[in-house]
Amino acid sequence: MIIVILSIIISFMCGSIPTGYLLIKKLYGIDIRTKGSGNIGSTNAKRIEGSKISAIVMILDMLKGLFPVFLGMCLAKITELPLSTNAYLSIIAMAVILGHDYTPFLAFKGGKGVNTTAGAFLLIAPIPTLVSCAVYISLRFFTGIVSIKSMAVGLTISIMCIILKSPFSITITSTAACILMLFKHKDNIVRLIHNEEK
Repeated sequence: MIIVILSIIISFMCGSIPTGYLLIKKLYGIDIRTKGSGNIGSTNAKRIEGSKISAIVMILDMLKGLFPVFLGMCLAKITELPLSTNAYLSIIAMAVILGHDYTPFLAFKGGKGVNTTAGAFLLIAPIPTLVSCAVYISLRFFTGIVSIKSMAVGLTISIMCIILKSPFSITITSTAACILMLFKHKDNIVRLIHNEEK
């Protein structure tokens, strides 16, 4: 149980690394929270400093979601855990997402978790995650509104986990992650309803 608790804490702290904030601050001397939408993710990084830095932020945010889950998989193979592997990895995935969304390094005000969620579920729900990426790319032909494409990622992962009858713990966690993502986009949803979203 100590190993499980430590894994959760480490996963949360890994997710808490505010990559977008740190990169923009280091490279350009800008506090990303004071520009554009104020979000620390790749979309706002693109608005501020362009596609190149946005792609780097996106990849790093995905990796910080993927890496703890990968380590959890390795640990589950060599350690006898007090819970199922799927439940253990689901908890790790949720911990890293929560770390990104509520990073203690920025007064618990983090990102919206789209890239980190995709990274966290890539290994435990590969097909749903890949389908969500395909949906994201496909929506580029229908809308330029990033928030719609972003929310579609969370919804697709959750729905595909249900359709494919993924393990219960993974399905529940993907649904929780989807709800959290929608909550983090609540202001975007209000603007979409009023046709004010850029």
